[in-house]
Amino acid sequence: MRSVDMKRLLIMLVILGLSTLLFLQVQANFNKQSTQQVEDAIQRSLSLCYAQEGFYPAKLDYLIEHYGVQVDAKTYFVYYKTIGANIRPDVSVYRKEP
Repeated sequence: MRSVDMKRLLIMLVILGLSTLLFLQVQANFNKQSTQQVEDAIQRSLSLCYAQEGFYPAKLDYLIEHYGVQVDAKTYFVYYKTIGANIRPDVSVYRKEP
């Protein structure tokens, strides 16, 4: 191969590598944002439930049924732990790995 062809190949490989890194970064940011949106929706529903009904639900299912919270169980794992009806539950949302 000529040196010009080698330089072009090297440049193309560098561009491909940088494009891949950029794509992975964008995907990671999207995953982080979507996970945060699910957690924010749960937190807003918790506040609304407490304001309207005077208690925090013992299970996440209550928020899903009565407040329209949507959680894709194939994509997210939700840690939802309650201590009492008047103590805000501990909520964390994690994205499942494919």
